[in-house]
Amino acid sequence: MFQLRLFCICQVALVDVLRTLGIEPVGMVGHSVGELGCAYTDGGLSAEQTVLAAYWRGRCVFDAKLPAGAMAAVGESGSSKASSKLVS
Repeated sequence: MFQLRLFCICQVALVDVLRTLGIEPVGMVGHSVGELGCAYTDGGLSAEQTVLAAYWRGRCVFDAKLPAGAMAAVGESGSSKASSKLVS
């Protein structure tokens, strides 16, 4: 669980450092906690929300006692702020 938060905190810090240097991304791709990093980078989540989301994601996976390697896919309705940023 700690590993997810640490990875997420590193992503937030890296984005902040790059922005301080005047470097902005033109595109992003993320998987798992990397999706949270993308949400922070594009302004969808604050730094605090990003770290909290990583914590609760890890906590839910830990508490659910899922079999190793299991994954779930969740659909997106197309009505969110993020949908308008998707490229067809």
